[in-house]
Amino acid sequence: MCALASAGRTAQAQTPVVLPAGDAPVVRVMMRSGTLTIRTWNRSDVQVTSLQPVSARNFKPDAVARALTGSIPIFATSIFDSAGQITLPQEEFALTPLPAGPHQGIFVQALDADVMIMLPAGTALVLASVQRGGIDVQDYHGTFTLLLHNGPLRLRNVSGTGFAQVARGPLMVFDSQFERIRARTAAGNIVFENCNARQIQVSSVTGTIIYDGGAFQPGLARFETEYGSVALGISRDAQVGAHSSVGRIYSIVGGSGVRSGQTDAQIGSGRAVVTASSSHGAIFLYSGTLRSQQRLPAEWRPLAGFAQRRPLPRPRPGRIH
Repeated sequence: MCALASAGRTAQAQTPVVLPAGDAPVVRVMMRSGTLTIRTWNRSDVQVTSLQPVSARNFKPDAVARALTGSIPIFATSIFDSAGQITLPQEEFALTPLPAGPHQGIFVQALDADVMIMLPAGTALVLASVQRGGIDVQDYHGTFTLLLHNGPLRLRNVSGTGFAQVARGPLMVFDSQFERIRARTAAGNIVFENCNARQIQVSSVTGTIIYDGGAFQPGLARFETEYGSVALGISRDAQVGAHSSVGRIYSIVGGSGVRSGQTDAQIGSGRAVVTASSSHGAIFLYSGTLRSQQRLPAEWRPLAGFAQRRPLPRPRPGRIH
């Protein structure tokens, strides 16, 4: 998709910029800093609004078809903290086949701007990259890759297949359903609240991972962190295997038989297979949500603040160039 950044026609419309996109476009966004807000509407146009200069271009379907391949490379990225360098290695994100038919291409680029983009409800693919700032996506149902180096990333009422990455900052997902989702951070907590997934892989180097009030369709789910903890609140039956290298596994799932201090545990049954592991942190297993627990033991209380909804600031509409 990088080829879409080097060709095409730049829109010369007045603010806001409105580009014809068809019902199932492919949209690429690149920003150096600022908040990217993505919403959907029942129109076949892409609308871009910002108070700061932004360029927006469209591309013909044949250019999009040439740019798309079977997978998208997620390049390695590094951050530095008090412990030294933390690197997220390169991965390949396999694309789900897009809906049949031609797909218009839209490329949006900004240096330092707060940008709001309205997409057709049937948008097939969103590829977004922001260096510093934030990403906020709501009501999108399709395939996506969202890459943020520094700042918070939030998804609400999102479904489909996607890759979400934050190098430094929190990653928050609410009220969403996924056929396949890959989420990772280097230094940042990851919270899924009221979500449902068939295939999910979540990892962090130093962050804590919480899957609160979640459900799993028959498939595979994997949660792993090196220096944080993993907390799984499961609303439906699933096979859960837990491992903590330092031997801290806690459970308040009725009848699970898991005792604190174990290094490995297996609870539940069902076709959904879930694994949770931490090299230096604890594993917490519970039914439902953290808020629904009558009384949390003392060792659980640090988790209570994670499952809070933290909205990102919304950009104000304004002039675009």
